[in-house]
Amino acid sequence: MLRTYGIGLAVMAMGIAMADEFADRAKPLLSKYCYECHGERKQKGGIEVNQLTSTEEAFKYHRFLKTIAEQVENRKMPPEDDADEIPGDDERKALVAEIRGTLAKLEEGKFPRNPGRPTVRRLNRNEYNRTVRDWLGVDFDAGSEFPADGAGGEGFDNVGDALFIQPSLMEKYLAASRRVIDAVYAKPELLNRMVTVKPSPEKPPQQAAKEVFQIQSALAFRRPASAAELEPLMALFSKRLAAGMSFEEAMKAPLQSLLMHPVFLFRVEQDQAGKKEWQVSGYELATRLSYFLWASMPDAELFRLAGEGKLAQPAVLAEQVKRMLQDPRAESLSRFFGGEWLGYDELLEFSEPDLKKFPEFTQSLRKSMYRESVEFVANIIRENRPATDLISSDYTFLNEELAKHYGIPDVKGGNMRRVALTDPNRGGIIGQASVMTVTSLPLRTSPVKRGKWILDTLLGTPPPPPPPDAGVLPPDDHSKNGVSMRERLEKHRSRASCAACHAKIDPLGFGLENFDLLGRWRTVDVNGKPIDSKSTLPGGATFDSPAGLKSYLLSDNDLFLRNLARKMLAYGLGRPLEYYDEPVVVDLVRQLRGDGLKMQTLILGIVQSPPFLNRSATR
Repeated sequence: MLRTYGIGLAVMAMGIAMADEFADRAKPLLSKYCYECHGERKQKGGIEVNQLTSTEEAFKYHRFLKTIAEQVENRKMPPEDDADEIPGDDERKALVAEIRGTLAKLEEGKFPRNPGRPTVRRLNRNEYNRTVRDWLGVDFDAGSEFPADGAGGEGFDNVGDALFIQPSLMEKYLAASRRVIDAVYAKPELLNRMVTVKPSPEKPPQQAAKEVFQIQSALAFRRPASAAELEPLMALFSKRLAAGMSFEEAMKAPLQSLLMHPVFLFRVEQDQAGKKEWQVSGYELATRLSYFLWASMPDAELFRLAGEGKLAQPAVLAEQVKRMLQDPRAESLSRFFGGEWLGYDELLEFSEPDLKKFPEFTQSLRKSMYRESVEFVANIIRENRPATDLISSDYTFLNEELAKHYGIPDVKGGNMRRVALTDPNRGGIIGQASVMTVTSLPLRTSPVKRGKWILDTLLGTPPPPPPPDAGVLPPDDHSKNGVSMRERLEKHRSRASCAACHAKIDPLGFGLENFDLLGRWRTVDVNGKPIDSKSTLPGGATFDSPAGLKSYLLSDNDLFLRNLARKMLAYGLGRPLEYYDEPVVVDLVRQLRGDGLKMQTLILGIVQSPPFLNRSATR
C-alpha cells in the first residue's frame, strides 16, 4: 500500500514538473500586466505576484490567489486608469480560469501530499505550568518567572518556530526546578506521590531508586526512559547516598534534574531513518493529543493505550477525544486557543481603557469579561454546539457584576452561569464586552479596529496594511462641533489611497457602534448624536445593527468555517500551515457541514487527520 502510494506521488510530481500549466498560461499574463504594481520593486496591497512562477509556488501563495482572480474578473486589476497595458477580455478570462483551476487542484489535493514536520518545541509558559501541576501536584506560575512566549504561524504561542531559547531562560529553568522540587519535598503527600517506592528488607535502596526513576522519568519524558537516560540519575543518587544522605535526600537532586532535562522541556519526536514519512509512535500521539486538548501531559489512560499500541485505532482515538473534552482540563482550548485566536486574552494584560474616563473598568469587571468568553467558548466545545454559535447565540455566561454592566436583570452572585438572552444583538462572541474592549482604543471605540478584527480574526481575510500617508484619526471621540466618529471616518476614507480598504473595513465596524468601548449598549455617542450603524458593503449587503451584521456573516459562512478550521488545525499541530495542508482544511469543513457544524466533529477531524497522525522527514 505504502509503495503504491509512493509511486503515485512520484508520478504526480513528474506530471507537475513536465507540464506546469500555471507557469505556461498564467505566469506570462501576470508578468505582462501585474508586475508593475506587484513585483519586486512595488507590492501594492502586500501582494507580490512575481513569486508566482509555477504551480507549486502558486499553491504556496494560495491565500491571495482568489483575491487576484476576483479583482481581475471585476476589472479592478490592473486599474484601467493607472496601467500601461490592459488585458483584453479573452486574456482576463484565461487568467481567471487558470487561477481558479489551480485553486481547485490545491483543494482537491492534486499534488504530492505531505503531513508536515513540526519544529522541536519547548513547553510554553502555560504548558509548563500545567505539566508541573499534573505531574507533581505543584501549582507553579511560570508567567511571573519566564519571559513571555512569542506568537508564531497562525498567531499561537505553542508554535515551535516562535518558542526560542534564550540563555537567561535556562537560568530561570534551573531556578524553577529548585522551587518546584522544594515544594514537593515540603509536603509529605506530594513527596509520597513522587517517591512511590521506598527501600525495605526485600528491596535495597538502589532497586527502590531505580523503580522511582523509571516511573518519574516516564512521566517527565512522556514516554519510557532508556537505560542510558536512567544511568546519570542512578549515578547521582548513588553518590549522594554514599555521602551519608537519607534515601529521600539522595533522591532529591536526581529528581530535580528531570525538570531540567531537554526531553521534559522540549517535545521531541523521533525520526525514522530511511523513511520520507511515518506514523508517529503511540507515546508521541498521546503527547500531541494531550497538549492539543489539555495543554498538558498525557494522563494514565493515554499512557496505557500508547503502551499497548491501541491509541491510533480510530475508534479508540474517537473515544479518547470525547473523554478528554469532558475533562476540566479541556478548558485550555477556550483559554489558549480561543483566547489567542479571538483576542480576548489581551484583556488580561494589554487592553487598557483610560481609567480616568472609564473608572468603572475595575479589575473585577475585567476578569468577569474574560471569564464570560472563556466559559462561552468552553461550553460550545464541551456541549458540542454548532461552530456558528461563536458568531450568534441565544445565551452567554454572566455573573451579577457583568449582567448589571449589560443591563440584564435577575442574575445574582459572583459565579458565572449560563444565561438565556432575548436580545439578538448580544449573543455570540461579537456581542461580548471582552472583544468590544480589546478592539477599541483607550478613549473611544474604533470601527476600524473592529472591522479589521472581523475580516482578519473571524474570516481570515486580513486587509493590507495602511499606506504611509494614511493619516491618524483623533484618539478621542469628543468633538467641539459635534462631528461624529463616523463622519470623521467617512471624510478620511474619501482619500483615494484609503477608500478601497475602508470600504470593506468600516461598514463592519459601524455595525458594532451600538456597543461602547466597554461593550455596553448605547443609542447615542458622547456628543449626544444618535448612533448610526447603517452599513453597506461593496457587494451591496446591508445591515443596521450587530444582529444584522451577524446575520450577514452567517448567510455565507464558508470563510468563517475555513478560518476556524485553519486556526484550530495550526494550534493542534503547533506549526504554521503550509499549502499542502489546504486539502485537510477543505476536508475538515466538509466534515463539519456533514455533522451539523458541531465543534467536536472539527476537533476529532483534526486528531484523525494525516498531519496529526503522521510526520515527514522534510518540512
